[in-house]
Amino acid sequence: MSQEATPQNILILPSNAGRAIVKEGALIARPLLRTDEFIKFCKARGLSLDRERLIRLERLGLFAPIFRVRTPPGARRHFVIPPTADNDWFKQGWAWDTTSVRDTYAVPDSKDRNHEGYYSIFQIGHLDFILSYMTLSMHMDSFLEVAETSEVAWNQKGKQWLKLFKNHASVLRDNDYRRSQALLCQFISNRYYPHTQGDQRTIQVSDGFFVDPWISVNNTMNWDWHEYVRHWKPSRTIQLFHLTREKLRHAYEGLAIAQESCDPMARWYQLIQFVSVSERRKLKGDALRAETLRAGAHMLRLLYKDLYGEGLPHPNEVTGTVITHMPELEVRRDTRRYLEFVANRYGLNPQPKLCLMVEGPSEELAVLKIFESWFGAHPGKRGIEIISLGGVDTATGGKEDRFRAILRLVDYLHHHQTFTFLMLDNENYAKRLKVEARKKKSRHQQRRYVTRPEYIKIWRRSFEMDNFSATEIAAALSALAPGKVRFTRSAVTTCMKGKNPMASLNDFYKRKTGGDIPKLQLAERLVDGMLAKGVRRTIESRPIVKTLERVATLAARNHPPTMLNVWEHNQASKYFGKKGR
Repeated sequence: MSQEATPQNILILPSNAGRAIVKEGALIARPLLRTDEFIKFCKARGLSLDRERLIRLERLGLFAPIFRVRTPPGARRHFVIPPTADNDWFKQGWAWDTTSVRDTYAVPDSKDRNHEGYYSIFQIGHLDFILSYMTLSMHMDSFLEVAETSEVAWNQKGKQWLKLFKNHASVLRDNDYRRSQALLCQFISNRYYPHTQGDQRTIQVSDGFFVDPWISVNNTMNWDWHEYVRHWKPSRTIQLFHLTREKLRHAYEGLAIAQESCDPMARWYQLIQFVSVSERRKLKGDALRAETLRAGAHMLRLLYKDLYGEGLPHPNEVTGTVITHMPELEVRRDTRRYLEFVANRYGLNPQPKLCLMVEGPSEELAVLKIFESWFGAHPGKRGIEIISLGGVDTATGGKEDRFRAILRLVDYLHHHQTFTFLMLDNENYAKRLKVEARKKKSRHQQRRYVTRPEYIKIWRRSFEMDNFSATEIAAALSALAPGKVRFTRSAVTTCMKGKNPMASLNDFYKRKTGGDIPKLQLAERLVDGMLAKGVRRTIESRPIVKTLERVATLAARNHPPTMLNVWEHNQASKYFGKKGR
C-alpha cells in the first residue's frame, strides 16, 4: 500500500542539482539528451511537444533542462564531463545549472542554435504532468448546440480558462517533488540504470563514451561499470537529496504509480519484463513512456534496498493489496523458474506436455502421420513431443545399468511436469523394463513411483504386427520389393508365429530380395493403407489409435502450473506415478 504524502516524506529540490550531476559524471551510463533529441524522445512516448513549446515552458518557469551551455568565444575545446580543474564551463560562465525555476537566467529563443539544453529521460514523468495541466480539452459539440440559440461568450470563456491555467502554473512552479524525483534518478543512473536495461537474465552496460558539438563525456574511455559499482557509496546521494527512508519510499511509490497508470500493458508486466530490451524499445506511445518511468522506479527500488536492506514491492504491485502472489515471491529468486511459471500462465511455455518415446524412426513416422491425418493436427499442436529411442536396447540400457537410465529420464521429465509415455516392441528386455518401472521409486518425490505401468505400452509382438493384418503387411512388402517379388498372407503369418516375429520377417524378406526391409517406407505404406477409404478393419479398432487417444488425453489434461504450490500438489499426486509408502 502506498504511503500518504506529508511534508516530512516529500523530496526537496537540491541546490545546484544539475551542476552536481555533471560534477559527479552521472550521465555516463545514461547520457542526457539535447533539446531536439529530447523532443523526439518525448514524441515517441506519446507527448505532444515541439521545440517552441518546450522553450516556452522554460520561460514560464514550469519545466527546464538539467543544464544549459552556450557557444564559448573563440575556438574552444569541448566541455569535458566530469569537469577538470582547467575545463569547467560552469566556472567560466559558458554553462549554467537550470534545475531551479527560482533562478533567473535568460532563456534563449527557440530558434537560437548558439545555446543548447540537456535533458534527462527521467524528466518525462514531470513533463507529462506539466503538459496534462497546461492542455485544454473541450467538446465543441456543446458549443455548437449553444450557438443555435444564442451567442457563445468566447471572451468570458477565454478569461475563465486563462485564469484557471494561471492558477495551474502557479501551483506547478512550486512543485519541487517531481523535479527532484527526476534529478534523483539521473544522479544514481551510473550505478543502477544498467540493471533496468535487461530481460531479468542479462543487462546492457554502456561504455559511457559520448561526444557532441558542445560536451565530451568520459573522453578518457576508461570507465568500467563493474569497477564503479564496487566503489560506489550512496552517502553522496543521501547528502545531496536529504534522503530519509520515508522520502525515498514515497518517491519510489510515486513513480511506480505513474508508470502503471499510463501503461496499457500493465497487466502483462510479468511477461514483458522477460522480453529483450531491443524488442521493448519498439513499443510506442504510453507503453514506451511506461518503460522509461518503470526504469526510474526500479532504480529507486534498488537504491532503497542498498540503503535500508529492505526490498520494496515490484513497481506494478505497489497499489492495492496483493493477497496471493502469482507466482510466489520465493519462486522469483530463481529467474528461470519465475519465467517458466509466467510462461505457463500466459500459455506460452513450449515445454511439451507429454513426451511420447517410440522405438525407432519408423514408429515416429507412423505416429506423426496418424496424428496429422486422423487426429487432424501435428502432435506439437497438442503439446506432444515424439522421441525416437533408436531401438529397445537403447531404452533398456546396457548390462551394467539396465533400465536405470531410461527410468531416471522418465523421473526427470515427470519432475518437470511432462508426462512420459513409452511404446516399445516386445523384444529383448522390454517387458523387464515395465516390471522394473513398477517398483522404481522417484528420486524427486519419495512418496510415489517413477511412473505408472499404463504409461508403458509393450506391443504383444511388434508395432507392425499388432496393428496391421498379415494381408496388409504382405501387400505393403510386395509394393516395396524390387522386381516381381511378391509376398503372401500365409508367409507373413508364418513369420508372425516366430519367437521374434519382425526378425523372422526381415530374414524372409532378405532371402527373397537380398536386402533388409525398408522400415520407414513400410510404416508409411501401412499407415496410408490404414487411412484409405474402404478398408475392412476400422481405424478406431487399431491398438495404435487407441493408444494415441490415451496419449492425447493425457497431454490435454496436463495443465502447466502457474504457482509453486500447484506444482508441488501435482508432484505429490498419483498422476505421474503410483503412490508409494
